[in-house]
Amino acid sequence: MMEFHISRGARDRYQFAGNLFSFTGNVVFANVSASREFAHRMNKVRDVQKHPERAVHAGAIYAMGLIDEASHVLLERYRQEFDPAAITDALTWFAGHIGSDALDRMLLSFVEQFPGSSVYRGLQTPKEWLTGSTDGIPHRAVALEEMILLWMANRNEAFRPFEELFEDKSLAEQTAYRSVVEKLPAYFATRPLVPMEDSEPQSLFDVLRAPAVAAPGSLREQLDLIRIKWRRLLGESLDRLLSIAGEILQEEDLAIWLQFNPPNAAAEAAARAAAEAAAAAAAQRRRESGQQQWPSMVSRSEVPQFGDAVHETEKFSPDVAWMPGAVLILAPC
Repeated sequence: MMEFHISRGARDRYQFAGNLFSFTGNVVFANVSASREFAHRMNKVRDVQKHPERAVHAGAIYAMGLIDEASHVLLERYRQEFDPAAITDALTWFAGHIGSDALDRMLLSFVEQFPGSSVYRGLQTPKEWLTGSTDGIPHRAVALEEMILLWMANRNEAFRPFEELFEDKSLAEQTAYRSVVEKLPAYFATRPLVPMEDSEPQSLFDVLRAPAVAAPGSLREQLDLIRIKWRRLLGESLDRLLSIAGEILQEEDLAIWLQFNPPNAAAEAAARAAAEAAAAAAAQRRRESGQQQWPSMVSRSEVPQFGDAVHETEKFSPDVAWMPGAVLILAPC
């Protein structure tokens, strides 16, 4: 399940469908199609027909949701392998630094500004939701984890074109949010470190921030870094999706470039003229030197040798279930 933080204001503005959200109040990008619907709603409100520069693209939204989901998976693996109480203990730790009342007000304000589906639909008040739990995890801990990733999203330069969806200015102005996020490195420095294959062990905070720090302007590069740096903890569960998201971004980048850099008719005509002039000059040189006008159609080539056929082995791909039902359709050029 791919998720991403969305504010109440963005929900109201773009009228996102309820089935795009999970209980955490994030958008669910279960597939590229859901991301396209999300982008379509934004582009419709932004009137991109008249203002194409305001357009958002499904691939970028999908990539952001996938980065957020990978962060949640990393946090869960960290709890399973190293520190089961990492987030619940954080509630106590921060209460000791900013006070229990300030912490509660911050979490309540977060849920009000970034509500889950049940709160947004009026089925629960923010206070009622915060007192509950899901799968044994207190919602106060869920809210704190989401708030940590919200702060990271706001500090990710590659997310900047979409910052209206998760902008945290109001939260910082009205609560102890800024004091809490400033202390995140100090808190996670007190918890078990994460072993890394190509470097010294790092805090969970540093591991989560690493892709955005190393590739601040590129979602595609961040996806690649997550595949490489987080592979041991993520396992293979997200590897294929991360790869697909990178490929979609690459195709979108090309399409966007072509949209604003259309082929230049004058340049193409000049190139054709230059090619024709070069061909005519070559023909003139052949006539003057007595060579035949066009190169001969007869040529010789050596047949490469790849080794004794006795030692060649067949390497067919394994038969899989979809092959008997495959239909090949050849379209005329």
